[in-house]
Amino acid sequence: MFIENKFATLKTFMKILLIKIGLVAILIFVLSKIPLPTKISDQKTLIKNTPVSSPTVKSAVDYKNIPELADILGPDQEKRLLAGRKLVERVGVEEALEILEHSSLPHTGEGHLVVHQIGFYAYQKYGKEGILKCKDYFLFACYHGVIIEAAGEKGVDAIVQMTDTCKSSGVRFFQCVHAAGHAILAMFDYRLDEALKTCDQLYEQEKQFPESLSSCHNGAFMENLFGVHDWGTGKAPVRDWLKDDDPYFPCTAFGEKYQRGCWLNQAARIYQMYNGDITKTAKACEGIGNRTYVEWCFDNLARQIHPLTNGDTTQVVPLCSQLGDYWREGCIIVNAGAYYSVGGRKESLAVCNQLAKQPQNICFEKIMGQIIGDTLTIPEKLDWCDKLPDPFKPTCRRQLQTAT
Repeated sequence: MFIENKFATLKTFMKILLIKIGLVAILIFVLSKIPLPTKISDQKTLIKNTPVSSPTVKSAVDYKNIPELADILGPDQEKRLLAGRKLVERVGVEEALEILEHSSLPHTGEGHLVVHQIGFYAYQKYGKEGILKCKDYFLFACYHGVIIEAAGEKGVDAIVQMTDTCKSSGVRFFQCVHAAGHAILAMFDYRLDEALKTCDQLYEQEKQFPESLSSCHNGAFMENLFGVHDWGTGKAPVRDWLKDDDPYFPCTAFGEKYQRGCWLNQAARIYQMYNGDITKTAKACEGIGNRTYVEWCFDNLARQIHPLTNGDTTQVVPLCSQLGDYWREGCIIVNAGAYYSVGGRKESLAVCNQLAKQPQNICFEKIMGQIIGDTLTIPEKLDWCDKLPDPFKPTCRRQLQTAT
């Protein structure tokens, strides 16, 4: 994509950024357009004079004797999940979150799923109050776990109450509603049509964050594909809304309102059907016909590449090159955003730096938007603004100052 027309298409492509981290959704909205927490406007007069310092974090060396880390950092995802559960049962929610955030666990979908286990435990130990113990690490994975677990026990009312507690931040609320989509489908025993209607009932009238409806749809389509809620339960999977001989189902079974949520997940299904063949999956995305749906499909395909890098940013370009020249730059930018969203902020900048000048500017612009919409403190945001190259560094600071 992307020389002259190419770059116009790239900008359109980037507006639909939604990261799915490997097995689970990573929703990247255009964060510069998401309303920021009120406290930012309350503190904006402090920005000019706020000293910038790196946030204090525990060194990974503090955790060298954690017994569960061998499996958590190993290659076997099943062992990772079991070890994550053992860790939180042994040390508690808060300490487990800090250990994983500051360990070398890759900021990919697999890492996100490990942190789901902490959310599951938080609910089982503290009930709905468990969500207050979560932190935003690994793309709000703890929040996902709490909401998914609560919905299975308490139903729709619990979902609404818990997602409402996330409204202090736009990006956090979108993630909580996304988790609700997962939970709703599991509640309805994987009857996708009923789950989508329930998303409509709960979030179609949401005024403060109108994009949340699509977020709920996205979570339901993702749960249909991966069965996150079913993992470790011993239940036989129910997947009436998947067809092994139709790469475009279930998207073709629903109306226009649901297409975005579906196609932003469908490449993961196609990728499964073609046994992880990126080139064949790309051809299938091209074959959809509708150009908007094609772009959504390629966005999702780009997000399948993120976990394949296993935290090594030098792998992004060769893997994205398998999508073909037209989609290559867009894929790289999606991966930069994916790294940022799951907590790999430093890695996101490294990915942008691998691009040529024009797409690199688009990449840094998107990362700047994510910094501004992040749930970090003002000093932390300023610190990340200052890691951007000019002209994005001063622009980022100015936008923080004027954010409302």
